[in-house]
Amino acid sequence: MTPFRTIVLVLLSCILNPAALRATKLVTYRFANETRAGAVVEPYCIDLKRAYSFYLFNSQKTGPRTDDDLVPDQLLEVLQGGEPVMAAVQKALDYTRQLLADTVEVDRLAAAGVIRSLDRVTLKTPLPSPPRILAIGLNYRKHAEESGQKVPATPEVFSKECLPIGPGEAVRVPTAVKKPDYEAELAFVIGKPARNVSKEKALDYVAGYLAFNDLSARDIQHRGSQWVLGKSVDTFASAGPYLVLKDEVPDPQKLDIKTSIGGEVLQHSSTGDMIFSVADIIADLSQFLTLQPGTIVATGTPSGVGSARKPPRWLKPGDVVRVEIEGLGVLENPVESE
Repeated sequence: MTPFRTIVLVLLSCILNPAALRATKLVTYRFANETRAGAVVEPYCIDLKRAYSFYLFNSQKTGPRTDDDLVPDQLLEVLQGGEPVMAAVQKALDYTRQLLADTVEVDRLAAAGVIRSLDRVTLKTPLPSPPRILAIGLNYRKHAEESGQKVPATPEVFSKECLPIGPGEAVRVPTAVKKPDYEAELAFVIGKPARNVSKEKALDYVAGYLAFNDLSARDIQHRGSQWVLGKSVDTFASAGPYLVLKDEVPDPQKLDIKTSIGGEVLQHSSTGDMIFSVADIIADLSQFLTLQPGTIVATGTPSGVGSARKPPRWLKPGDVVRVEIEGLGVLENPVESE
């Protein structure tokens, strides 16, 4: 990309969407056999660790720099670093955003490996190895109705024991699974240890939000009283493409959420239909266990799942499942046989 074209794209982005350069969308990206923590500021992916080192080198003119390694190169470690690391990340991103309007500085940033063109990197799931994935069942009123279940009095909690996949990665359906299903969900990520948290303070413990697909093997899920196996098939959790920081989501209970396959909309609702809000869930879970930074909690799915359709609509090879949540981006995954 030529410097002139680069600066035009950046300026157009600012004019058409003034919030574009301020929005913080954290990612895990892969480039040249490296997988690292970054942030998307279109049309670039900014490397968090290198951006902070670049900021220190250019802003601290004298004296030794003892905190070059403050920002880790993996997103989970960034979250585990708490407020000092997040503050350093924000400083580095603010500084980098300022430089992106200057063609000469864009070239310097690229030469230092601070930025990469977004079309040259591969976005992975933001947290490839979270401490745990928890999920809430029957948390939308209309989904409870279509499932023939009573509205739960307390959150229905289960765990997913598979590692998440990211945008573009394939959902691989084993031959033993005959009824694979989709579930679009809003997920939140814990930013600091949460134990005995009040509902009023709960959102203070959220790092950010992401789109999630709680893929389910319905035949395995319902063969016994426990859901874990049917919810934990390899590749049956998809998350991303971004971890959007909580400040960018003023109210997580007012988001449009949608699932489509091949242009057909299968789920379309609002997180306002949730029975238990994000704050309710954190307050409830934290009475019993400590939620660690990086923990992903999926908050339930709206009506329209494949198992409730007549006839049922199971996933099949060749499908591409598209999950969209307002402000959180688009998460697409192809489906194939294992």
